[in-house]
Amino acid sequence: MTSDAKLAALERLLDDPSPVVRQAVAAEVKAAGTAGILWLEKLAAKAELAPHAHSLLADLRTVEASAQTFLTYLRSGPIDLEEACLLLERVATPSLPPSAYAAELDRLAARTRELIAEPLDLRAKCRLLCRVLFGEEGYRGAQESFSAPASSLLSQVISTRRGIPISLCLVFLLVGRRLGLPLQPVGLPGRFMVGVFRGREPLYIDCYEGGAFRTRADVQLMLLDNDLPADEAFLGPVSAEQTLARCCRNLVSQYEAQGDDRTSRLYLGFVRALEQLDERA
Repeated sequence: MTSDAKLAALERLLDDPSPVVRQAVAAEVKAAGTAGILWLEKLAAKAELAPHAHSLLADLRTVEASAQTFLTYLRSGPIDLEEACLLLERVATPSLPPSAYAAELDRLAARTRELIAEPLDLRAKCRLLCRVLFGEEGYRGAQESFSAPASSLLSQVISTRRGIPISLCLVFLLVGRRLGLPLQPVGLPGRFMVGVFRGREPLYIDCYEGGAFRTRADVQLMLLDNDLPADEAFLGPVSAEQTLARCCRNLVSQYEAQGDDRTSRLYLGFVRALEQLDERA
């Protein structure tokens, strides 16, 4: 029987409660290597098998299989930033559970929703989200650990409340989208921000500076003061592919600074894959 046929036959046994059967299934998947892990990842998307697949994956995931899962996800269609960030982090931490972000992001959204007394305009809702994240919860820029991967990986940013501009912006975006806010990532040179492009003038939210609101003129002046280009092309929203590529570039540098060349090279490969996808879009 071929490896693929063996794996297909195992699907019927995945929800068997017997510990002996579970051990036998795990052994077969492990023997199949990366192909076995990828097979389990696909089954994890099926609602009825997801708990069983995730239970096995927690013990069997490898760095290599997690990298392949991330690349497969990127090439499979529209990218959901939250799912992509989870898969991206799982390359560094294969045991990261599916619930690593969701519960906390849901809680932050629920707390912000408690403060919203309709009717409120979009700017006021953004201020309330800033109040929750940067006031009540104490999210801050990670000045002392800017070069550490922990400041880029969302589960650790959520745990420590410390991050670099893009990771703080991702938390803001993912909570904001739960609230139905039309927020967009903005990949400014030197400082990632969140943008609101409704109305006559865009609003920029500087999450690294505690959620400070910036106008277009403010942002252009900030860039010029730091000898960075202030071209119009930099002031608009960026795609999910561009956002993830920037996350990966940061991780390339951070893992390199830690002396982890193997992981650094993996993330560099993701940068190239994401750039190719963005060129085709």
